[in-house]
Amino acid sequence: MNTIVGIYTAHPYISTLVSYWVLSAFIGALPAPTTASNGLYKFLFGFANSLGGNLLRALSTRVEGSPNFQDAVNIQNAKTGTGKVVVEMPAEAKQ
Repeated sequence: MNTIVGIYTAHPYISTLVSYWVLSAFIGALPAPTTASNGLYKFLFGFANSLGGNLLRALSTRVEGSPNFQDAVNIQNAKTGTGKVVVEMPAEAKQ
């Protein structure tokens, strides 16, 4: 273990790059919040992605790129009174 710590402290530039790469991979693996997600997770998701430099993912407001696109289409159709569900949601996706 002392060897790893020694290498880590002896090469601060490479250590910084490796640490950032691991952190970025961790943040990138977070699933996007859905309509069922609570407010705390939505905040932490946005904060972690903005901290990790994934600004497009953190601030994205595109409906098409979100996991809530199918729900949004169905809600808009219900508001217009068409009653036609364009996108069928599988039961496991609604959870």
